[in-house]
Amino acid sequence: ISQIYNLGYFFNVFPFSIGQVCRPLFKAIGLWDSVKELARAYEYIMGLLLFAPIAILSWFPFVSKFQTRLLFNQAFSRGLRISMILLRRKDRTKTFSGKST
Repeated sequence: ISQIYNLGYFFNVFPFSIGQVCRPLFKAIGLWDSVKELARAYEYIMGLLLFAPIAILSWFPFVSKFQTRLLFNQAFSRGLRISMILLRRKDRTKTFSGKST
């Protein structure tokens, strides 16, 4: 995983770092605006590549159910325990008061 992270760092941060370092040179040549536009286009393309699959998958209902279960799995299991506790409390109130509510 660290190798993948290093490649991502190389392809994402390294070219823009070189662009920032060479900024005076690019301004002198008159290419700075082109470098900025290229960087902006790169950001748009990477955003589309990363978020388009997520947006498409979010339209399917099974993905939504899976995501909900994945995110709130601990809460679901707690909810089951809490509901069992609440049921026991209702039973106790019935026995203490002698009346069923």
